[in-house]
Amino acid sequence: MKKIITATLLSAGITAGCSDIGRDSLPDIPPAGSDRLYILNEGKMGMNNASIDFYDFADGSYTSDAFPAANPDVALELGDTGNDIGIYDGKLWVVLNGSDLVEVMDAITMEHIGTVDIPSGRDITFSGGCAYITSWAGAYYGGELRNGAVYRVDTDDLSISGSVDVGYQPEGIAAVDGKIYVANSGGVTDGYDNRLSIIDEKSFTLERNVEIAVNICDIVSDGNGRLWISSPGDYYSVHSGIHIFDTATGSILAPPDWLDDVRVSSMCSSGSHIWVIGNENEWDYTPGSGRYIIYNIDTEEMSIARTELAETGAAAAEVPYGIWVSADGDSIFISDSGDYINPGTIFALDRELSLTGRFSAGVNPGHFAFLSM
Repeated sequence: MKKIITATLLSAGITAGCSDIGRDSLPDIPPAGSDRLYILNEGKMGMNNASIDFYDFADGSYTSDAFPAANPDVALELGDTGNDIGIYDGKLWVVLNGSDLVEVMDAITMEHIGTVDIPSGRDITFSGGCAYITSWAGAYYGGELRNGAVYRVDTDDLSISGSVDVGYQPEGIAAVDGKIYVANSGGVTDGYDNRLSIIDEKSFTLERNVEIAVNICDIVSDGNGRLWISSPGDYYSVHSGIHIFDTATGSILAPPDWLDDVRVSSMCSSGSHIWVIGNENEWDYTPGSGRYIIYNIDTEEMSIARTELAETGAAAAEVPYGIWVSADGDSIFISDSGDYINPGTIFALDRELSLTGRFSAGVNPGHFAFLSM
């Protein structure tokens, strides 16, 4: 059974309508006449309950679990353990780690176009008519040591045109100026990796690896030739943090003093700004002990603004899991996983971090893709 939820902005008064409906009576997906933000809910591993919601910027409506409604003739659900989502050339791409595939849909109608078989897929980026997807290449906890890979997929016919071996358990990936940058995390079949793999896009070959920090994970570009790379640390002796890599010189930059104190669990780029959510009490695993901070980093001025989550419209968030910020900084969305089992929550904020909307999401909401109309 599926649930479709619609909610309006707080400024207009929240309204919600909920109904349990079978697949034979699913409503149509509202047509995309305005900008839309897709939210990927990871689901619970092994439960095949990944799902996609979306927020409509024109009327403030929120539609939950939209894939079945757009694809009533597809027998299966979206898949198991959604890990990343992206939009490129009119297509919506969803990496499904547990299903070992990538689901490709029309970016507006969400109608199924095809799938690509990728073992243990993680993150996705796009460049030059290709999708680049990081893969654990079948690695699993307690299994044999094996390198991960980056797969290259033609975005027109969805064919795999090659793969390149990288480090252990690759995660984040970014394409900048003819290079593909890959963060290798490790920690699944052996100790943590610490290397950034650099692939030449034209020849699709590995150029070199650069040591960054233990367990590197996410990569975002600031548009000025710098990559901001997160490291969750080792969870008990090395704190999480952010490291800056200069793509022009191919080297790590000396961090500003204020960056040393930034904790990171999720981050995104917005114009020349990097937005980060982190837990200052990240080594205290007592329930309710989290002290979450929102950091707004101006990469041109190299300055930072720090706001406690408890002082914002998302103060009710239990476990902030993802963040998305519009290019103009006027719209901020924070996802909350809660207990990782039950439906999570999406908090919509304005540039002053005041609440403008609160919506019930799927299980483990954490990834965003913006559709510009």
